[in-house]
Amino acid sequence: MHTPLAPVAPVPQTKFRVPRLRRDTVPRDSVLARALEPAREARLVLAQAPAGFGKTTFLVQLTEALARLQPVDVVWVALDSEDNDANRLFAALCGAMAPLELPWSLPPAAWLAQLQDAGPHGRAALGPLLNALAGRQGRSVALVLDDLHHVTDPGALALLDAFIDRLPPEVCLLVGSRVTPPLSLARWRVAGELVELGFEDLQFDTAAASALRQLRGLAQVSDEQLQAALARTHGWPAGLQLLLGHAREQGSVPSLIGPAAHRHLFDYFAQEVLGELPASLQEFVLHCAVLPELSPSLCQAVTGRDDAAFVLDGLYRRQLFLSALDEAVPVLRFHDLFRDFLLRELERREPGLAPALHTRAAAAEPTPARAVQHLLAGQQWAGAIERIGEVAPGLLAEGAHQTVQRWIGQLPAEVTAGHPELQEFLGHGAWASYQYPQADAHLALAQAGYRARGTPADLCRLHAVLVLRARAHNSMGALDVSARLLAECEGLPGDERTRLALAGVRCWEAGARAPRSDFVPALQALVEGAEDAVARQRPDWLVPGINDLYNDFFYDLPGTQALWLRLREACARAVARGPVHWQVLMQATTAWPEFWHGERAAFSAALERQMHVRDQLHHLPATWLDAFETREMQALLAGDARKAAQRIDRAVEAVLQPPLDGLEASWKRPIQFRVARLMWFAQDAEGLARLEPALQVPRTAAEWPFVEGGRLLMLGRLALLRGRHDEAEPLLRAAVQGYERWRITTQTGDPRVDLAWLRHQRGEADEAWALLAPVWEECLQCDGIGLWLLQPPCVREALLGLMPPAFAARPGMAALRARLDAWSAPDVPVERAPASAEAPPDVSDEVGGLLASLTEREREVLALMADGLSNKLIARQLDLSLHTVKRHVANILTKLALDSRTQAAACWHRR
Repeated sequence: MHTPLAPVAPVPQTKFRVPRLRRDTVPRDSVLARALEPAREARLVLAQAPAGFGKTTFLVQLTEALARLQPVDVVWVALDSEDNDANRLFAALCGAMAPLELPWSLPPAAWLAQLQDAGPHGRAALGPLLNALAGRQGRSVALVLDDLHHVTDPGALALLDAFIDRLPPEVCLLVGSRVTPPLSLARWRVAGELVELGFEDLQFDTAAASALRQLRGLAQVSDEQLQAALARTHGWPAGLQLLLGHAREQGSVPSLIGPAAHRHLFDYFAQEVLGELPASLQEFVLHCAVLPELSPSLCQAVTGRDDAAFVLDGLYRRQLFLSALDEAVPVLRFHDLFRDFLLRELERREPGLAPALHTRAAAAEPTPARAVQHLLAGQQWAGAIERIGEVAPGLLAEGAHQTVQRWIGQLPAEVTAGHPELQEFLGHGAWASYQYPQADAHLALAQAGYRARGTPADLCRLHAVLVLRARAHNSMGALDVSARLLAECEGLPGDERTRLALAGVRCWEAGARAPRSDFVPALQALVEGAEDAVARQRPDWLVPGINDLYNDFFYDLPGTQALWLRLREACARAVARGPVHWQVLMQATTAWPEFWHGERAAFSAALERQMHVRDQLHHLPATWLDAFETREMQALLAGDARKAAQRIDRAVEAVLQPPLDGLEASWKRPIQFRVARLMWFAQDAEGLARLEPALQVPRTAAEWPFVEGGRLLMLGRLALLRGRHDEAEPLLRAAVQGYERWRITTQTGDPRVDLAWLRHQRGEADEAWALLAPVWEECLQCDGIGLWLLQPPCVREALLGLMPPAFAARPGMAALRARLDAWSAPDVPVERAPASAEAPPDVSDEVGGLLASLTEREREVLALMADGLSNKLIARQLDLSLHTVKRHVANILTKLALDSRTQAAACWHRR
């Protein structure tokens, strides 16, 4: 089990502190009485009202009331403009939940990097967070998102909607917002899962106004004045507080208010509140308005006053629309409405001073992200660029590309153009969104900038940029450009991380073109570098080198099997030492070496380990395809190829949905080939025909060379399934010719076997064996039978009979035949790995692995579902509310990746 990693880019901890209520805060007993019981069973509690209606105060009181009724942990997030994208919003959520010590199956930093928008990838990446919340036992969680109106990004709100929809029953989300958020409120309202409080609920009535008068020492305000103030403010708490204070001083309620808007009303009285302060305090308050939070050190930096802590304490006692985040320090925050007024007043009184104040604040701000904001507001471009350079690598590692792009977007274009570091950051952001052409454009500018400056450090960065550009062009199928960029790397200095990345790109480059003689040296360099990185306890160096190599592209190449095993062992050692990037974990548990070697028992044991990890990581978009291929291998082992084909087909539909519909063609084709390969294994002509339109499209210049032979092979297989041998022969012969130059057997299979199958069906045994003899020679060379395991059993068994006795007697051939024969036998028991803290559950099939992800309560609910009980009967049986049962059912379907109760029941019965 992974322990949570600290965020790479720290979030101010004051965002996570529950605001302290003043001793003279008006209790909202009547409002709490209406909301408390529904809130205990709700999915969402929404307090939506304009500024100054006491939303934050109410949420604090509500969480305190909930804690008095049941064990509950309150998680508070005070949102601001920096949280206005999906990644930063959920990074703040994770930071706030750190004290809960959730049972993370995956370090938060790993899946946070996948959260960019609300597409299928983003929604799936929420899985580790939801599972961690569901796996926490004993106490409920009240998760508060205050000031949600700061989040306007559609992707962030859509992802939040998906998060709320899948919350486990033990978690209730409480939201404070000035505007109605675009969430699925209507659906939750109909389901009885939403508690709503608007300004009509939060406005003060006579009792609350009387309590305010008493608590604030406003005995001079008569009942008549109190009622007049209530009428004029319509119970608006912030306006009522100011109005009563005015009445105490002036003896009457002013008549100018009338129908004035809240903003005008507040500005009028805030001006009076500010005017009552001594001139020195007025200046202090106005200057400190540039700060999102007021601490003594920051206020001293901005105002130059040594008594900032004393002044803050005095301001808090004056009831100046301040909330306390930490009374001991103290750390305060202006009410948003009051801060807006102060900033406007600052600009009116001292035009142009705000940038200088922001500059002073930046120098003292301990949180790098806030320092960047101050420097940008202060138009200190050089300082902002320097701080961005310090913070951006960590943010990019967390996936906060939008934040970095937003900062750079605030810089003047002429400033940005002269800094290759900024262009490199933008390139990384575009790369993360699969926007390879845009990424390459930024990286090309970075390349030119680093080369022009030419310092040793710049040349190291130039090396890294060239490697990344080469990988981008490789992914786009532009192999000539990729090769040219790699050639430019020669002689450039580089650190160990860059050298590992270069070795990894050389593997992809050598694997994509002919001849492939360069692949083994490239893999050798990568393995040695990986072993050195692990020995030096720098697993972070591994990621750019092993990027995506856990996929099955090159495991068939002769001379690579021992190297793949060494790479896997190096990654396994890194995993054993602590939390690592998910790519390292994937490489450490891949079962492809055993699959290609073909020993059934060893493969089964390796597959079990791989399945355990893939079940943890299947929420990450980049692992979807590999996770479905894992299911495919398991189905092949059980002889159920049709089920495997259906699974991988669903994976393709998911992966190619927007926003990844722009996935480069060089990646789309291999995905299509995997589907077609499975349909061929299942001898499913109808299923393969569905892919025929895509397979008819010739290879483009933006695709790897092997694609042409691969698509011809799949079309030839379709013709074979249709019984059209004359149509199949030229297609298969062309595929064999292409295979001689460019091959990726793991993606397509070996066309020589398919052509031999055609010859065999025509009774041309000698011609068929002439094709098969070199295939078996290669199998002997690499001691593997993987390419035969990709063929349907009917093809394997028929073609094995063509082997001459003399060839069958060759050294090593008997062992290969014995391994292959084992796959035709019934399933055999698998010797399980020794038990450990992270050992998979004691089951041997995929159902057991999936069911192990359920909580004990969810398993109870699933068992009753399988017995045919309705939600109402389950609720009665387990003494739960109907709403809680519905939440459990939704979580069960999500975790098992199922669509209906019937499928869930069938899954339970197959355990």
